[in-house]
Amino acid sequence: MSILTRALLGTTTITILAAPLPALAHASLKVASAPANSTFQAVLRLSHGCDGQPTHTVAVTIPEGFIAVKPMPKAGWTLQTVEAPYAHSYELHGEEVSAGVTEVRWTGGSLPDASPGEFVFHGSVTDFAPGTVLPFKAVQTCADGEVAWTELAAAGQDPHDLPHPAPTLTIAQAGGHDGSSAHDGGSGHDGHGAAAAEAAGPLVIETGWMRQPPPGAKVAGGYMTITNNGQDADRLLGGSVAFAGRVEIHEMAMDKGMMQMREVEGGLEIPAGGTVELKPGSYHVMIMDFTGTPPKAGETVPITLEFEKAGTVATEMAVGSMGANTAPAHGAMHHKAN
Repeated sequence: MSILTRALLGTTTITILAAPLPALAHASLKVASAPANSTFQAVLRLSHGCDGQPTHTVAVTIPEGFIAVKPMPKAGWTLQTVEAPYAHSYELHGEEVSAGVTEVRWTGGSLPDASPGEFVFHGSVTDFAPGTVLPFKAVQTCADGEVAWTELAAAGQDPHDLPHPAPTLTIAQAGGHDGSSAHDGGSGHDGHGAAAAEAAGPLVIETGWMRQPPPGAKVAGGYMTITNNGQDADRLLGGSVAFAGRVEIHEMAMDKGMMQMREVEGGLEIPAGGTVELKPGSYHVMIMDFTGTPPKAGETVPITLEFEKAGTVATEMAVGSMGANTAPAHGAMHHKAN
């Protein structure tokens, strides 16, 4: 039985370390709302380690109805997941899903007591009614005890009145401007859906895709179209994916009669009112230093893009065949950062 499961079932006494935690110490989701039927990047924020001790394990229980979870590795920590059947079956990308990740753990790290930390995982929000609150119960473990962020507010109760409230995600109205962003529909592969974007800014990201990497490859290119509907320019600085160590922005360009690839220093400008296409033979997202199993043709992979002003944006890329020069026919994605 896992650390988190024991804590939640009450079979182990949770020891809150001798001195009380600071009044403002808490665990929360960086973006705390998302519409139903969307893809969401959850960023769990811990504002401290344990009182006087570093945290070495962080465990999160995934609520029912938040499915297809894919956690992001964290440098210096070991990533573990627990898979189990769901209470209900769900439809995702036209297929029935009845089991998946129900708990995520990062172990063996060291989050100092005075330092905040972030732990990231992607998943799909299913068909919840607006206003539904999903708890992501979390437990952080230190050398001499645990802090369990698992308490749920009763009806009409302010969660801030609880000593250790669970981080929560509130289901928003579709298309609402509540700090989360949504697809124009569901999360399918048919070109009519899009992933929730964690950002603030008028960016629209469309047709995200990549090629299946050849056997033994450690790099891959990612492509998409980015439109800036705002009045100020922004810059695409880089990003992150679960299966690689680095994501940079590169350009293929002629230099002294030879085609060369180089990193775009300072990021790629997305002009106000303009559109920039990342495509083979031009600007592209360079995914480097594979640390996990690379994706295969027909799959869809989450990617987090980093912008200078809009911040981080969670989106997806459809995976085409090796050597493809255009996006897969059913891989068009449409993502908007509100």
